[in-house]
Amino acid sequence: MVDQMDIDVNGQRDPAIELYGLPVTDEARTLYYDETNNHRLVYLTDDGFNVPDPRFFVLGGVAHPGLKKAIDLSQLRRSMGIQPATPEIKFDMIAKGDFLKMLSSKKLNIFLNWLMDEAYLIHFIALDPVYYSYVDIVDSMPQIGMFNLVDRYILKRDLYRVLRRDLDTTQDILRRYSYPALTSGNVRGFLTEIVELVEDADDLMPHYNLMMLKGVLQSGRALSSLPLLDDTPGLIMENFSSLFMHRICLFKASQHILDNEDKVSKVLEKYRFMDAGEQLDFYRFVDSKLEPRVQLADVVVGLLSACLAWLREFDSEEIFEIKQGLTPAQNDNRLALSALVDRSIAVTDAFVQKAMSLDDMERLEHFLDR
Repeated sequence: MVDQMDIDVNGQRDPAIELYGLPVTDEARTLYYDETNNHRLVYLTDDGFNVPDPRFFVLGGVAHPGLKKAIDLSQLRRSMGIQPATPEIKFDMIAKGDFLKMLSSKKLNIFLNWLMDEAYLIHFIALDPVYYSYVDIVDSMPQIGMFNLVDRYILKRDLYRVLRRDLDTTQDILRRYSYPALTSGNVRGFLTEIVELVEDADDLMPHYNLMMLKGVLQSGRALSSLPLLDDTPGLIMENFSSLFMHRICLFKASQHILDNEDKVSKVLEKYRFMDAGEQLDFYRFVDSKLEPRVQLADVVVGLLSACLAWLREFDSEEIFEIKQGLTPAQNDNRLALSALVDRSIAVTDAFVQKAMSLDDMERLEHFLDR
């Protein structure tokens, strides 16, 4: 038996609830999960990242009120032409190709409307691992306390624009300073080089934003270290177990049914999750072939991941033009996804969390806007 450490679920969830004003997280529900783009380890190499283009990690799926809900996928399978002998439903059985081709899928339309008719909610957290690794630079600066939550998002967005524009230059700076393990004496040099990149970024943000970002970064040059960063040189993202932990603690009154993930399950096994002195037994990992609703989760996260990756290529004006040119079938699926997201957020904003740049948040919002 592995020695377990007690962890207070309220200590894990309360800061997010208070910071973001997340309501209605304590009702008894059952949440089913799958994940996609679980890179498990993202780190700097001599040639860039070990994963050349780390995509959005998406953890999520479907949810329903209460702890029990009858399910029979036989009719859904027949409607989508999936044979009874097929072990499980997977996203690539329902939609393939580039995202617009996926959006044309008749099977996808059947699936999304079935979720609506069966009163399922969807839930997810989407995380850009590169953005997530950079934003702690801003949060570590002494002047950050002067800014409200919205302004912090803007500062992080603007820094991310700067660092993404020339990834080779950015990665060279990160390597030379052993980011994120900035040691005493390195912080000033590191931030000086980042500020130089910002000074050349007038085309990426309004001048006022540039001056605010520059001032915030300069405020940290006297620090001996950046307090929110890790101490392992080159490590951008070790694993996503913290996100799993965050989600199950956030909905502490719910049951969480997760697709088998050995690395994450071994991490979670190290803890006893405690609430007011009582141990919670509120999650389990399962074989998706034996749990139909985890199969539904696979389709949901596959669709969301494909959508987010595709949207990154466009600005708001281009997204508007694309929406105008969608076929009726494509637009029906867009509206069906939008309706599911809206219905879920109406229950609680906590169902949809996005750890990504404001630019990427706005792309998704513009695309789903009805």
